[in-house]
Amino acid sequence: MVRRFTLASLRYRAGSFVAVFVAVLCASALLTALGVLFESGLRAGVAPQRYGGASVVVGGAQALPVVEDLDLPFAERVPLPAEAVARVADVAGVERAVGETSVPVTVAGVAGARGFGWSSSVLTPLSVADGDVPDAPGEVVVDRELAGRAGVAVGDRLPVAIGGEPGRYTVVGVADPPAGVTLGREPALFFADDVARELSGRPDQVDVVGVVADGDPDELAARITAALSDLDIVAHTGDDRGDVEFLDVGSVRSQLVVLTLAFAGTAMMIVMLVVAGTLGLAVRQRLRELALLRAVAATPRQIHRMLGAEILWVAGVGAVLGAGPGFAVAFALRSAFASAGLVPADFGLAIGPLPAVAAVLLVVGTSRAAGYFAARRPARIDPVSALREVSVEPPALPRWRVVVAWVTGALWLGTSVVPLFLPGEAAVAGAAGSALFGVVTILLCGPVVVAGAVRLAGPVLARISPVAGHLAVASVSTNTRRLAGVVTPLVLAVTMASVQVFTQTTVAAAAAEQADAGVVADYVVTGAAGVGPAVVDAVRRAPGVSAVTPVVRSQVFAPHGREVATFAAQGVSPDGLAETMDLDPREGDLSALRGESVALSVTAAGTLGADVGSTVDLRLGDGAAVRASVVAVYGRGLGLGEVTLPHDLLAAHTTSRLDHSVLVSGSAAPVLSGFPGIEVLDRASLAAAGQDGRDTQSWTNLIALVVILAYLAIAVVNTLVMATAARGREFALLRLVGTRRVQVVRMMRVEASLVVVTAVVVGTVAAVPPLMGMSLGLTESVVPSVPALVYLGIVGVAAVLGIGSVAVPTRVALRARPVEVISERA
Repeated sequence: MVRRFTLASLRYRAGSFVAVFVAVLCASALLTALGVLFESGLRAGVAPQRYGGASVVVGGAQALPVVEDLDLPFAERVPLPAEAVARVADVAGVERAVGETSVPVTVAGVAGARGFGWSSSVLTPLSVADGDVPDAPGEVVVDRELAGRAGVAVGDRLPVAIGGEPGRYTVVGVADPPAGVTLGREPALFFADDVARELSGRPDQVDVVGVVADGDPDELAARITAALSDLDIVAHTGDDRGDVEFLDVGSVRSQLVVLTLAFAGTAMMIVMLVVAGTLGLAVRQRLRELALLRAVAATPRQIHRMLGAEILWVAGVGAVLGAGPGFAVAFALRSAFASAGLVPADFGLAIGPLPAVAAVLLVVGTSRAAGYFAARRPARIDPVSALREVSVEPPALPRWRVVVAWVTGALWLGTSVVPLFLPGEAAVAGAAGSALFGVVTILLCGPVVVAGAVRLAGPVLARISPVAGHLAVASVSTNTRRLAGVVTPLVLAVTMASVQVFTQTTVAAAAAEQADAGVVADYVVTGAAGVGPAVVDAVRRAPGVSAVTPVVRSQVFAPHGREVATFAAQGVSPDGLAETMDLDPREGDLSALRGESVALSVTAAGTLGADVGSTVDLRLGDGAAVRASVVAVYGRGLGLGEVTLPHDLLAAHTTSRLDHSVLVSGSAAPVLSGFPGIEVLDRASLAAAGQDGRDTQSWTNLIALVVILAYLAIAVVNTLVMATAARGREFALLRLVGTRRVQVVRMMRVEASLVVVTAVVVGTVAAVPPLMGMSLGLTESVVPSVPALVYLGIVGVAAVLGIGSVAVPTRVALRARPVEVISERA
């Protein structure tokens, strides 16, 4: 019996299931795409190039283990002691072990080039096709890719700068990789081994140990790991060798995981709200049918079974069909991230069935649960009350909705003001995430919100448009629950867009302001591959220079309790610092920044619960552990770095050991034309360069946000079209009693305008407390940065979606003759 009713309902009410089908299909596509990115962050990457001929590549552990969480990748290469090469060579099965040392170089016309010792060429393996191997300080071998880009051949003199310091090397050979292998990602030039060790500045360390051997690589890797168990190493085989060859790949994977996890939680909540709202509206439109079924003795169990079966059919088909497009969305996101600079252009995605299966199960399960709750009231009330509710809505909200609304409302406001009482990143994250509590509160109180909007706007609408306004107010006043279901997706879209976008603008504006105010130097010296000591010495000797501050940048981890905080770090010397940089010190003395000491921003100090005189445990960029004493707390962390360390301490634990920039105060810019790749920027150029870096991070977050907002836009259109199309009988009845077609159109235009205005006002109100709390936690001001044009853009998109999604189905519904519509089967 129930099965027959279900099939009949699906057959005769196919149109009413379209909205549910679309919502589920899009939800499945969105979650599949995020799942693919998450899986790619765990196991995708880039195939090795220079290490393609190595059976095993041994490197330092490039991540910090975190209990019950994802490991955090170190920003710098973790080196190995030089004696590790001999120890690896002694392991059974190893034919040859080669320690590789890298040198950051600048070659005109060749981006991304790096220098190495010639012995590591066996790891590709490279063979010298023209010329000979390097064995003297002034000689290099270049790979075929670099030779082509630089336009050099054997016997030519190649200008090579290391840390900006110029040099000219004789090309004694051109090397070719095996057929089918290219070093295009990182073109290589090779010095004699002892020259490479000297140029690296780390003669007692190697980057990796490459192993050439026959036999099973995995078994050999296990033996090497056991033999060097006293060192924190990882033996890489297969495609994992690409992770140790290209450190950016490991960082990208970690960022993908963090990004997708951050957005997946928000996306899942949005999917639940949208699917539940769509199903609730679909069930509400069938109250007459369900009331009649109850009147002819259908039991609550039968109503639940019928609706549950319908939902499983529609949601199951929609979820399965949506999984396929989800893979296309994932590839589109990967391309967008590559354009924004988050992932390398050659980063591949991991394609497997798990994301699609998980998305289908989540969406179908969510739909079934939402359908159960939507069907509870129609299934359990008595038939007479059910028929009465078809015509007249119950006057009050159910008690459970009121109680839950009070709870979520308290959480919304409570988490928004946490930064008032607690410092640190956790408080800021809580404030930013409180927007969802606000949306849920509005969802639960929807009919009350709509009724309030009608009471406020009704008299105004009636005066502006006597006929259309009166009809719209009368229609909305008697169907506040229907309109609440329509308003909610638009409120959700306005709130989420406002919170996410204006969080980015607030952070960017504060960082730009702090960076501009914090750098008081007159000039900044930078280099594409870093700034070496020779350049710094030349700057100090330049006429008119009064103060010089080399700045090295990296990233540090700070374990605290069961958590690990990640901070951008800079290394500076306190000598002359006041003439080039103003950190806005609040406590302590920056002149004490020497040895194993640290200065923290207000946010970092709050996160770690530290103040002047306390000690904090830090893991530097290459994994080295430091227990540093806090000597100062400062205010400009967003613009200059949350952690400031002594220059020599931080520089010793970076991959290149070169400075990121040099701040210069003086009456004239230093002339550094003799140093290739070195630029001297004034304050205006520095601000523009800094803004470019901040824009990259902002675009990364906005790209993922756009996908979620696109889903919300589809949900808004879907819901509005569904709600409007279902009112054909109402329009027909109005026309039969004398209302003209144009008056119905105007009525719906007024109603759509009311929907848009209500959604914009309520959505903005829901976004204000989270934005104020987030702004307070990050910038110490409760006023977020809200560009007027951006806000007007959000309002404009909401208006187009709201009014357009009502206007089109209204005109379609009015094409039919009223008598035919009234006579159709309900």
